[in-house]
Amino acid sequence: MAQLIENIINQDIVGYIRKEKLEARLRNIFGYDIRVRHVNERFVFDAPRLVTTVSVAMSASSASNIDGERYESVLPYLRYPPLIVTPDRSEIRLVDFASEDATKHDATFTHSEEFESYISTNTQPHARIISICSQNSIRPLQITERALRRLMKLYEIDADFLDIVVSFGDKPRNSDAGLGEMKVKQRADGSYDMQYLLTYADEYKAYGSTKWTIRQIGVFHRYKPSGGGNLWIFLHAKPNTKLQQQFEAKLTECPSTLGQDWFSLHSLVLSSYLVNWRWCIRGLGDQLENSADIALTRDLSKSDGIDQNVLLELLKPQHLGDVILPLSSWMGVAQATISKMQEINTLLYTKGFSTENNYDRVSGDLASYKVNLEGHLRSVRVLERKAQGISDLVGSKVTFDKEITNKFTIIAVIIDINQSMLKLTDEGFDDNATVKVVTLVTLIYLPASFVATILGMNLFDFASEKLSISRQFWIFIVLAVPLTLLTLAMWYFVTQRQLRNRQKMKSKKKEEELMV
Repeated sequence: MAQLIENIINQDIVGYIRKEKLEARLRNIFGYDIRVRHVNERFVFDAPRLVTTVSVAMSASSASNIDGERYESVLPYLRYPPLIVTPDRSEIRLVDFASEDATKHDATFTHSEEFESYISTNTQPHARIISICSQNSIRPLQITERALRRLMKLYEIDADFLDIVVSFGDKPRNSDAGLGEMKVKQRADGSYDMQYLLTYADEYKAYGSTKWTIRQIGVFHRYKPSGGGNLWIFLHAKPNTKLQQQFEAKLTECPSTLGQDWFSLHSLVLSSYLVNWRWCIRGLGDQLENSADIALTRDLSKSDGIDQNVLLELLKPQHLGDVILPLSSWMGVAQATISKMQEINTLLYTKGFSTENNYDRVSGDLASYKVNLEGHLRSVRVLERKAQGISDLVGSKVTFDKEITNKFTIIAVIIDINQSMLKLTDEGFDDNATVKVVTLVTLIYLPASFVATILGMNLFDFASEKLSISRQFWIFIVLAVPLTLLTLAMWYFVTQRQLRNRQKMKSKKKEEELMV
């Protein structure tokens, strides 16, 4: 059990609350019961850390916002849940720094209840870094709602953090492209809470070529200039991200800077992800160039020799225009976040919490990131105009020739028909598999059935006036009934197994399509 600290709170400062009410508020903060004593008009209790009167007074309202309404109210509007339900499927990395130059604890929790127990029973260290991962972009964060609430209560994190949490469990939505800018709040104890959602381009390999998809990372940072109690929370859209790899390298090289410098991990986030925008934009530009070459070099008035692939390539600029459209908003949010970091850097320097060298270093890094983003935004605006121009060019050429227009329509209809035929073929495959199993079973038992029928004809005596049945008739019943039941059971087992395997393949294919 961690060492407990005696807390003494004047009753008049807390607001004349009852002892039972104070115990309930302490339960919200620490997650377990703490006995409060009433001594000389004061409340006295032992807790893992010192509790400020402000936190005691505010914990009840903060906890109610987290527990009762905000999270549940948005769930009906989400396509997928942002948090897991089963606690034993968690993946939570926690690193504690006991001081500026020592690592206290480094562990990965695969069970949310173990994580809850650890943070509830261990005092808040000099710095704590928590990383929570999803399996992929369309999977929930691997932490339960209860464990997340315990973390938020323990550190008195504002319910606004849930706005970032509910962005996970699904790919970044175009309708949310303008959300996620950094928010900064100063707390009563002089610490600063910073949180933001950064959307970035992430590369992956498919069929031997480099493809790009859009992911996001959520960041919460509590910085205490006085030292001690600093907290980082990272929400990752997949395991083993580039940020995690750089964090591991930093943890090995110079771990003291991670818990000491307010900008150290923000710099890792920005350097890990902002650089990818350049290459993602270049890839989109190459696709537009290819479509432009076809539109300018092909004579669309001559329909002979124009195959389906060419026509589909000419339709691509319209799709790319939709892909490019939200990029400027995502980059604009990142740009606003950098501007907010510049304000924080200036504020900490003017208050004497940062040295001149650190101020200059952080200012230079942020200015560089901002300049690069401004360049990316100008490139995106160029691509937007180019995509629109190519679409207009293709549209004018196609409209000029009615036959080509019909070809575009026919190609679109053919694609739709092909999708429908694939579904029908898939359903027909299920039926054919069932018929195949039944036929196979019939072929196996048909000879035996024929022989049994011939040999069983002497079980009945029709010659006498009264129909008589052989005394050995029970042998036929004993053999035929269990054999029939066994046959049906084997047929059911085989067909159900095949059905489950096909469903798993369909689910896996759907996840891969959504990740692209």
